[in-house]
Amino acid sequence: MPFLLVYILATPGFATLLLTNGTALSRFLRQVFTNGFVVVFLVNYLGFVSASVALKQYQHRPIVYLVLDGLLRSVAFIGVHIAVYVMSADLFGSFNGSRATALSVVGPTLERSFMFGNISGVYLYALAPGTFIALLVVLTEPSGEASKPTMFRTMSMALLFSLTPIPLVTFLSYALDLAT
Repeated sequence: MPFLLVYILATPGFATLLLTNGTALSRFLRQVFTNGFVVVFLVNYLGFVSASVALKQYQHRPIVYLVLDGLLRSVAFIGVHIAVYVMSADLFGSFNGSRATALSVVGPTLERSFMFGNISGVYLYALAPGTFIALLVVLTEPSGEASKPTMFRTMSMALLFSLTPIPLVTFLSYALDLAT
C-alpha cells in the first residue's frame, strides 16, 4: 500500500482525477485488485514456498537459493502479468478485447516499471518486502542467533538480493518486447 500511495501522489493530477471521477476510480481499483494484488500475492506466495523448500535443500549453500529466488520471482512476475492481461482482455474487454494486443503490451509496460513509469512499478517494488523477509529467513542460522557483524551481513545480503527482481524484470521485459 505505501508504494501505491507514493505512485498516486507522485503522478501529477492523478489523486484529483481519482477523487473527482468515479469511472476513473472504479477502473483504477479494478486494476489494482485484479492485477496488482493478484501479481504480488502469487509471486510472494511462490517465493515463500520456495524459501520453505530452500530451508530443507540448500542449508549449506544459501547462495544457490539467492540466485534462483530472484530469477524465479522475475519470471513469475512477468508470467502472472501475461495471464492477467489476457484474462482482462477476455473478461473486461481491456486492450480492445484482443489477447494479441494484451500480449504485445506486457514487455513495454513492464520495462517502464523500473522507473515507476506506470502502476506496474508499484507491484514490482511491492515484492521487495516479502522477498526480504523470505531471504532473511533462509540466510539466518538455524539457531536464529547471530553475532552483530554476521546479522548485519545477513541483512545486507537479504536487502541486496531482495532488489534483484527489479533489474531482472526490466531486462526480461526488454527481451520480451524485442521478441514480440
